[in-house]
Amino acid sequence: MEYHKLGDLTHYIARNFFDINWYNKLNILRNIIYGLKNIHDANIIHKDYHSGNIFLDKTITGDLGLSAIEQSDSDDDEIYGIIPFVAPEIFQGQKYTKASDIYSFGMIMWELMTGRRPFWNQNQDIQLIIEICDGLRPPTVTDVPKGYTELMKKCWNSDPKKRPKADEMSDEIETIRSNESKRNNSTKIIKSSDIGPKTTNNPDEVYESRYLSTIIKSVDTTRSSRTVLNKKRKFDDNLSEDKIAKRIKIFEHEYDGYITMEIEFDIDININ
Repeated sequence: MEYHKLGDLTHYIARNFFDINWYNKLNILRNIIYGLKNIHDANIIHKDYHSGNIFLDKTITGDLGLSAIEQSDSDDDEIYGIIPFVAPEIFQGQKYTKASDIYSFGMIMWELMTGRRPFWNQNQDIQLIIEICDGLRPPTVTDVPKGYTELMKKCWNSDPKKRPKADEMSDEIETIRSNESKRNNSTKIIKSSDIGPKTTNNPDEVYESRYLSTIIKSVDTTRSSRTVLNKKRKFDDNLSEDKIAKRIKIFEHEYDGYITMEIEFDIDININ
């Protein structure tokens, strides 16, 4: 096993977050995306891409054991990873693509921005998966170089086809890095309660790769049940409104020649 004295990106950020200026953060990201671009150029999808699999000595991407050739006919539907780094379409039964890795890269961008793991303060469970599928993403909480937040959010797009490709990401990051250099690294890291390494003792915060297929099946059941319940509630609400509409009152003043009248009639709500 090769020894990496700087360790993985997760622990490097935890130890050095406030000492890494934005120019160096962008250097790190440039090297990481270059490595991912090489993987994708070889038509390989990583499938478990997160900061714990990135080693900084030579910016090596590790744990390629689950990677696969894109568009392969593999029957292996097993999902393995860390919930916050898994793209929402994977939770919804779609196959891994290069765009799934790009989503994960966006979470790495967030981790470098804040010094914390994505959704660090939430349980890594079915509820979080449902919320991610419904569009939940980590908040933007600190000053960043121009263009950084927009690029990160592109990686998080719910539609995989709208996420940038690795070579596009490489160009964008190089542009942001170059602009930061021209401004003499003017983007400052201001200490606040919203950034900086954070640890908790919550056993439900699982930041190690694990098999997720069983959890995802539970998610499908939960989402289906909620959909049925919501449809029933909507039907009941509409039915109540129709019942109210059955009784229509028309009031007219008996003064000045007007007469008060009340008219009742039924409305058939089962018209096809």
